[in-house]
Amino acid sequence: ESDLVLAGPADSLEGSAVRLRPGVLAAWRRMAAAARRAAPEVAADPRLLTIFSGYRSPDYDAARCQRDQNCNGVSRAACSPHRTGLAVDLYMGAAPGYPPDSSADANRLYMVRTQAYRWMLANARRYGFVNYAFEPWHWEWVGERP
Repeated sequence: ESDLVLAGPADSLEGSAVRLRPGVLAAWRRMAAAARRAAPEVAADPRLLTIFSGYRSPDYDAARCQRDQNCNGVSRAACSPHRTGLAVDLYMGAAPGYPPDSSADANRLYMVRTQAYRWMLANARRYGFVNYAFEPWHWEWVGERP
């Protein structure tokens, strides 16, 4: 945890405190800036591609799983890539009435049709990010590729 850095208020959704590994944050900043230059929809909404979750400690994840009752006990969170500081959840928009991390079919369908998500699919790998397809908002940094 001592090697993590705090994303700035402009980097995160609603200025929330998000911690990541330094390389992840730097790559995300380059990627988000490129998306805003290239995609008018992303440039028009400053919330798009902001980070709403990064590193999550084991204690935090256990409490979250108990509170939300959505982690198959705590077994799913025990192997969460968020524990590495390499995973980010990015705001891709949300269908009306859904939070940005809802796995409801209507919300996921909404997200995958956005210009932000389509830009990410076409370009994120250049910045070292790969998507977990079931969660359009979840991206993991695997390191930049030439």
